[in-house]
Amino acid sequence: MKKTLIAIAAIAAMGAASAEVTLYGKLDAGVSVKTDSAVGAVNQGAQFGSGNYETSRLGVKGSSEIASGVKGIFQIEGKLGATDGTLGASAKDGTATSVFNREAFLGLTGSFGTVAVGKMWTPYDSAFNDALEYNGFTAMGNAFYGGFHGDNGTDGSGAAKNSFQYTTPTVGGFNAVVMYAPNADATATTSATNYTGFGVNYANGPLSVNLATEKVLTSTHVKESMAGMYTNAWILAAGYNLGVATVNIGFESASADLATGVSGKDTGTTIGLSIPVNKATTVALGYATETSTVAGVANDGKTTSVGAQVVYAWNAATAIYAGYNKTDTTAIGSTTTNTSTKFASGVRYNF
Repeated sequence: MKKTLIAIAAIAAMGAASAEVTLYGKLDAGVSVKTDSAVGAVNQGAQFGSGNYETSRLGVKGSSEIASGVKGIFQIEGKLGATDGTLGASAKDGTATSVFNREAFLGLTGSFGTVAVGKMWTPYDSAFNDALEYNGFTAMGNAFYGGFHGDNGTDGSGAAKNSFQYTTPTVGGFNAVVMYAPNADATATTSATNYTGFGVNYANGPLSVNLATEKVLTSTHVKESMAGMYTNAWILAAGYNLGVATVNIGFESASADLATGVSGKDTGTTIGLSIPVNKATTVALGYATETSTVAGVANDGKTTSVGAQVVYAWNAATAIYAGYNKTDTTAIGSTTTNTSTKFASGVRYNF
């Protein structure tokens, strides 16, 4: 770990002489209480931890002009454990050696738009227009991830690795994004293309709208061997600032190949409200639900989630927060509903 941090500092120091290089990060630490009826009424007492509101992270990004109006860009970013000192994915994430597990890419940007290769957030992931900021207390994220599809990318993180992405210039508030990751997880026995994504985004004045679609191997989410079987999904999410509050709505639909001639269907909706109480304090509320079905199975699967958070911006870098989420999940074919809850409060610091 010490050697890794020294290497990061060296990258920033060497690059500063010839390019604009920034070392940045986010630290989120606080106390939480979580319950999950699937493993007992109360399975975790109060404990200190990292990333209850926003994921703690450490990254380096930079740019350098390589021609008139054209810049080379790069960014590497890894999950950081603010209370245990870890950098990168933990063992339970399945990629313990991945230090920069959130983003790692390089590319070119100019009047033509931006082209990049590496591990980047997918157009689908970026389309989540959520009152709860798609963070630790999000109802939208918890419900929409409850079905067959979830927010996948190519490894369950929402970012696609070994991918190519092109983003158009923004014109009149519109831009478009296309991403392609051919054989990102190819093995000796599996070589199917496993990710394509496309998104159109609009942000102008009080209105923002995001529409995205993606195609990903079904096995990415359900963790089973399903060579050549895909999930196709789309999401539409929008926000409108009324002045006194911002209203967010969203819709998701997906179809997942489960076996020859058999598919699972997801249908999700969400609504949220973000209210600025004063210049420093914002209250946000969200509700989302997703239903999953398979032909011939009597009981549908359903995930319903509610979330709430209060964020106080102490200054430009520091925020104090408190939030709550409750998620009810009923598996397809089951009549048992599992309930998980989370309450957390803490401090988030940007640098």
